[in-house]
Amino acid sequence: MRQYRASSAPVHRAGVSPHTPTDTDAAQMRPTAAGSIVPSAARAAAEGDDAPGSLGKTAQRTILRIDDIVPEALHRRVGWDIRHHFMAEKIVDRFGLQLPRDRELVRQLAVVYVLGGLKTPPAE
Repeated sequence: MRQYRASSAPVHRAGVSPHTPTDTDAAQMRPTAAGSIVPSAARAAAEGDDAPGSLGKTAQRTILRIDDIVPEALHRRVGWDIRHHFMAEKIVDRFGLQLPRDRELVRQLAVVYVLGGLKTPPAE
C-alpha cells in the first residue's frame, strides 16, 4: 500500500475558477468612471500617457470584474462561465453600454450570443 505525503503545492478548489482575479490582480487595477476595472498600464496608455511598448493611442477596452454581471456565487448555478464573461466585455465595448444601468441587457445578450456559438457580437 502506498503512503502519500501532503505536498506544499497549492490545492485547486473545484468551486473557484482558475480565472478568478486574485487580490494582487485587484491591487494593480483602478476603477474607471463606467464602473469597470482597467489595468493601470492600459489605462495610462488610453489616457495618453507614454507607456512602455505602446504604439500610439489605443482604444480603451472594458475589463469587467468577475462578478460585475452575475454574482460569483451564482456562476455555477446559472451556467455563467468564462465564455460569457468575455462576451459581456465585448458587448459593452461594441454597443457602448454602461454598468450598472445595462447589466441585465448585457447578461441576456451574452447568454444568447454564446448559445448561438458566436465568438464576438454581430457587426450589424
